Amino acid sequence: MLARVGSSVVLLVFALPWWAITGFADYMAGSSVRRQAQSASWPTAQGTITASEVRSVRGNKSTTHGLELTYTYSVDGRRHEGHKYRIMTSRSGDLEEAQALVARYPVGALVTVHHAPGDPSEAVLQAGLGGTELVVLLILLPFNLVALWLLKLVVGSFKPESPLLSPFTREDGSECVVLDAPDTATSAAITMATSALLCVVLTSTLAGVNPPLAAGVAAWVVVFACGLLVGRYLHARKKAGHYEVRLHRRERRLSLPPIPGRKARLDVRWNDVLSLRVESQVSAKNKTRYRVTLEVATADGTARQEAVCGHTRQEQAEALARWLRKDLQVREVALQALRSA
Repeated sequence: MLARVGSSVVLLVFALPWWAITGFADYMAGSSVRRQAQSASWPTAQGTITASEVRSVRGNKSTTHGLELTYTYSVDGRRHEGHKYRIMTSRSGDLEEAQALVARYPVGALVTVHHAPGDPSEAVLQAGLGGTELVVLLILLPFNLVALWLLKLVVGSFKPESPLLSPFTREDGSECVVLDAPDTATSAAITMATSALLCVVLTSTLAGVNPPLAAGVAAWVVVFACGLLVGRYLHARKKAGHYEVRLHRRERRLSLPPIPGRKARLDVRWNDVLSLRVESQVSAKNKTRYRVTLEVATADGTARQEAVCGHTRQEQAEALARWLRKDLQVREVALQALRSA
């Protein structure tokens, strides 16, 4: 109990700053996106470009370029000065993209200025949502998915510990246990986060840092489609019993699921199982896994090793071994080996 409380506290210590930073970023980005969307209905005024140039900022490893802009306009007889062509502006390493913006807004050009109704000093030249805002939200998506994952972990850490094994009966009468199947929601979220980052890079490469609205919408569609496809794929595999160990008592048959090293489901007759044991294996990363292994008799009189599954927790592997031994009625070491000893 104390260990679970300690793990919950550790999770909270890590999660709270993440939630705070992500929430602040969401608020700032969301406010800008909302104002940009509202700008489509803002009143307009005639304005004149008074300054327009590329401003380059040299960093430690690269140089970024952006549009430095000034325009003047009058509202109700009062003169105002604006500097933004959109609520959210960005810089990139593409000099030609910044030069294209300068060419679009040359000094002396007459432009339509969209200004906020309650505050005429807030103004933009490009009104309404564009691809830029959608790409910014796409950048934040992986961080928000991590925040939701942390919330799931924290809530789960306060719930009663689930049983090590939860056998259930299928329609065909077999008793089944689900092994370490990938969590559908988590896998879909990882897929969405990965595809979001790839779409941001691809969109910025092909359409620049100020992509059209269609490019931003297309990126979001791709991200949701990837998450949905992975979620549906895993759900279908679980429903079909892909991750299940099955005991067919009537046929006295054990059905093992595909695992790394075994591409297809394997059926084993109970009479062919000589022994069943739990083995610990240490990986190259110094992580220990506990593998439930069968010794199975072959047609030529020898025996082969057949892994059932691998668990990160020893107690889970032991629970599965006890569940199998109850029906298979085998030892940890084959009887032949005991006689030889």
